Amino acid sequence: MADNTYSFLKESGFEPSLELLVRKILTTNEHGKRYHLNIIGSKESSLFQVDGYVVTTGKKCDKLVLVEKETDDWAEIFVELKGVDVSSAIDQLRASLDNPIFKHVTNKELRARIVAQSFPSNKSNPIMEKAKIEFRKKYQCDLRGMKNGQEDSI
Repeated sequence: MADNTYSFLKESGFEPSLELLVRKILTTNEHGKRYHLNIIGSKESSLFQVDGYVVTTGKKCDKLVLVEKETDDWAEIFVELKGVDVSSAIDQLRASLDNPIFKHVTNKELRARIVAQSFPSNKSNPIMEKAKIEFRKKYQCDLRGMKNGQEDSI
């Protein structure tokens, strides 16, 4: 068994879009949508293209960010870059979280991010609010909707 998800993906023949390096900022974009992650402290991070590369069939998110917080303590951030279809984005993130290829004992923190062109306020979006509760209970995962280019941090 590989030491972590990063090693497992590499050993399975998948090359990251961004190699595992210490960086302060990690950004990724697709179709004009951009996810921006500020990395606090000296932590290694990497980025994999999930949609069409690591996972080629069924529902899946766009990107996977891996951050090594400490030895054997990794954060996985599943990113879906979406126009406005929040419901579809939730389904894609759910499918990615359920995919065994991304499960490893060293993944101590799970996050799911939907980056959308525009986001209704959470109070007026019951689909998103229900999904946040489901993700927290079922996956111990922090689901958050973000506006295009809004900064996230770890």
